[in-house]
Amino acid sequence: MIFEKKEVVLKNDVSCILRSPLVEDAESMIDYLKATSGETEFMVRYPEEVTMTIEEEENILKRMIYSKNSIMIAAFIEGELAGNASISCVSERIKLSHRASFGIAVKRKFWGMGIGNIILIEIIDKAKEIGFEQIELTVVENNYKAINLYEKFGFVKCGVINKAFKLKDESYYGEIIMIKSL
Repeated sequence: MIFEKKEVVLKNDVSCILRSPLVEDAESMIDYLKATSGETEFMVRYPEEVTMTIEEEENILKRMIYSKNSIMIAAFIEGELAGNASISCVSERIKLSHRASFGIAVKRKFWGMGIGNIILIEIIDKAKEIGFEQIELTVVENNYKAINLYEKFGFVKCGVINKAFKLKDESYYGEIIMIKSL
């Protein structure tokens, strides 16, 4: 599904363009995934695990664009990909098709500007428009800024997966499951 281009103004009066990433954004998306994966331990992968080719990323973007129940919204500041979020149907099966899975990341240099807030507003609206009844996400247990943001938007904690993340240094993080009813 396409998210039409929309200009918004962030907290610090910086202009931000929200839109679906297009096929021609594939290389930028890969660079963005590598960057965000290296900036914090809260991401599900390390930068070296971002191994898709440009063609593979183009195919992912095409699937999102032509999907009837998935959408990706990217935030661009002065042409740079600053943040990205998506919702996708948990499953096409009748019993599960009312549930959406959500993910988001923002490049560190753009933290605190309100990108997460703005993208969440748009994602929740699109989830309702698609017909989802709930949005689900997981968040690393000590990612307090993200947890506060999700709670602000009505997500509630409903469980914890202990030792969900095992880091290279052999330490672990739990992962909190959060849900928002629509």
